[in-house]
Amino acid sequence: MNRQLPTESRYAGTIPRRVCPSDVLQSVRLNDVTTSTEETRVRRDFRLLPSEEAEWLARPVSGVPRAPLHHVAVLSCAGVATASVLFAALLRAAEFEGAGACIAVALYAIIFLVGLELWPRYAKDPCEFAMTERRVFWRRGGSVRAFDKKALSFARIRWHQSVRGVGSIELVRAVPFGPLMRQERIVLHDLDRPDLVLARLRNVEERPLAEDVESRVLELLDPDEQVVWGGGPEGWMLGWRDIATALGGAFVVLLSLGYASTTFGALASLEEVGLPVGSLVWSLFFAACLVTFVMLASVGCGLVWWGVVRARAEGRDTEYLVTDRRVLIRRGRTVLSLDRSRVFDVAELKTFLGLTHIFFILDGPEGRALGDSGALSGLLPSRDTVPPVLYDVRDVVALRALFGRGERDSLS
Repeated sequence: MNRQLPTESRYAGTIPRRVCPSDVLQSVRLNDVTTSTEETRVRRDFRLLPSEEAEWLARPVSGVPRAPLHHVAVLSCAGVATASVLFAALLRAAEFEGAGACIAVALYAIIFLVGLELWPRYAKDPCEFAMTERRVFWRRGGSVRAFDKKALSFARIRWHQSVRGVGSIELVRAVPFGPLMRQERIVLHDLDRPDLVLARLRNVEERPLAEDVESRVLELLDPDEQVVWGGGPEGWMLGWRDIATALGGAFVVLLSLGYASTTFGALASLEEVGLPVGSLVWSLFFAACLVTFVMLASVGCGLVWWGVVRARAEGRDTEYLVTDRRVLIRRGRTVLSLDRSRVFDVAELKTFLGLTHIFFILDGPEGRALGDSGALSGLLPSRDTVPPVLYDVRDVVALRALFGRGERDSLS
């Protein structure tokens, strides 16, 4: 265990080959230093088997901005709290009952807001990741999860929206359908160069960071990997979830307009009953109604944008590649990497536009249960999650030839 190792990596951007000291763990670009004490700590904390040795150790990159949806949730809680406080003040000023209930709603919203702000700090930032020859580990405090490399069905890389070279990698094992349905996955979030982690998992040569690695799937190919088919979705590029989201948003927008018509009409008639414009009660009523209307309209417009504008933009920014080794799917800043040896068969689902959804039936060497990728489900999986599905493709004959049953014997 007391081996003398180089004190620096061979070159910048390389995943360290040995365990790094815990006080300098920041990302995968770390010094290649280890001590007997550190190895003992890692072996104890990650509960390694006697035959295992940690080859890689990392933590989330510090100071990475939170996801936009996180800020949207925080702003929503702040809006609910503000509207509730204004209505409580209005009821108290008008000497009506119910102010206590509004204050309670505001307190609940503030508690959720504080929880949303603190949850990533205590649930995600303290995490630590490790990799041995056999397994990948995720640890937070005394909780440890392990993922067998041989059981890997596919991996997703989600690049960060504002920090170049930083992203999360999700390792997924095929989920069997039927009574044995289960899910096994592990997420290593906010890593520096998750593409290098994927290369290490696949035991292939690491590539330097390209300028547009986050937006071009070709930059993730192995040096000697050959593309045999490429394409993208056609048609409307909208799923039923996107349409349902847009319809729900349209309903909320109509609801906000009806609310505005009713409440602001009531504001206009308050002066007729002796409540002058600009008085305390009138101002509180106006402020509370305005905040509520803005919240409802923002939510509705946001849902319409998410379900139509964003979904179509993500659809146009989707690439499908089949190489001699893998199936690669990129949707926006998310990339799915699926080894072709894991594909047992494909299932086809025709659409009313004359296009076809291609579902990959997955099998793994550590189990005999198949994952159908959602082909046998009543509802199609969400496109935003980037499942192993080629949506809305036309060149079905070529794909069927690439994944003919004669090439596979994984269940034999």
